[in-house]
Amino acid sequence: MRREGAGYRDAEPRSANIASATAVRGLIAGGGSLQDAAPYIPPYTAEILAREFKAGRGPITWESFARPLFHLLLTSSPEALAAHHEVTEGLEYRIKKILPELKQLTVEELLGKLKTKRYTYTKLQRMLLHILLQHDRCALSPMELAKGPGYVRVLAFSATGRMLLKQMKSCAALPIVTRAAALSDPGLELDIRAAAAYANAMPIRDNSEVFRDYRQPPIMI
Repeated sequence: MRREGAGYRDAEPRSANIASATAVRGLIAGGGSLQDAAPYIPPYTAEILAREFKAGRGPITWESFARPLFHLLLTSSPEALAAHHEVTEGLEYRIKKILPELKQLTVEELLGKLKTKRYTYTKLQRMLLHILLQHDRCALSPMELAKGPGYVRVLAFSATGRMLLKQMKSCAALPIVTRAAALSDPGLELDIRAAAAYANAMPIRDNSEVFRDYRQPPIMI
């Protein structure tokens, strides 16, 4: 389907009621308020965001991860950076060369310096995310990914789903996980690590949120 009204990375709204996701995020991050972004998002989305922001769980932007990310970039050797997924073609040396040139240690400026015709913002953001989450290149290799998932994780279920889960426990080809603590799996560890890093970047840091993905049982709906 053809994109109309706003481009993929348009930083500003193009009309009175259409804005790209990039522009919406910019409006919210600019002042941490939903007021400017409200005309461009559905009312129920605004309600959910308002609830989460009030609880201290947002807004979260790339700059929310700046401190832990730059800690890793500044203290890791080029060889250590190259061990992460999507750090390719000597990007580890480009990162190390650019760091002393930054006027401010912001992710926005780093991305702007790293970007070339060859390396898009999307590619670079994925790379920085892999560094932030310590994703090993070998663990995410095509050979490893081809093995498929090691478990089925249940996030929520209905009364009908409860009956299906009972059946699945005896016939499913993969372990059925209802509590993260019940299984040791590399994929599940990546899942929990990502959730913890996200919670740690929230405006109000709460230990219960950091370990929520590990402790919370499925939701009954």
